[in-house]
Amino acid sequence: MRRGAAGLALMAAGLLLAIPCLAPAQVRDVDMKAAYIYNFAQFTTWPEGRARAPLCVCADRASVLWPALQAYNGKPVSGRAWQVLDAAARPGAAGCDMLVLGRAAEAFPAPGVLTVRDGAAAGAHAGTAATITLIDDDEQLRFDVDTREATRSGLRVSSKLLRLARNVL
Repeated sequence: MRRGAAGLALMAAGLLLAIPCLAPAQVRDVDMKAAYIYNFAQFTTWPEGRARAPLCVCADRASVLWPALQAYNGKPVSGRAWQVLDAAARPGAAGCDMLVLGRAAEAFPAPGVLTVRDGAAAGAHAGTAATITLIDDDEQLRFDVDTREATRSGLRVSSKLLRLARNVL
């Protein structure tokens, strides 16, 4: 019985040592997603009526992406300053240029709004619209672009970005 307890203690110690190793990888993943989202803005053209300063990026304040997106506040995007706002305070994405959604969030196409979803929608939200969807694919971050949604929203996505996409719909 002693050997079993010693083995269990050793395994528990190993798990405790592994936990700090997992956290930085998750943080890097969140930072990478925020960098992708920032770059999506760099390669998107909004209708002229929407081309005002700042570039308003609306996201869920409770999202793990919130702090990483806020790190870009004030950085330029085509002459506009990036500004992260709480999506909950903006019903229907009013005043948003970009809307960043989690996998389970519902999306409604809004004119002039680039909708980016973190992960493919599941369940009841599987059919909801997103212009760009981030996909964790085989431990790599990839993205799909729905050009139909971009057109419906009055947006133009650069051909450079489309060439990098995993799928273009």
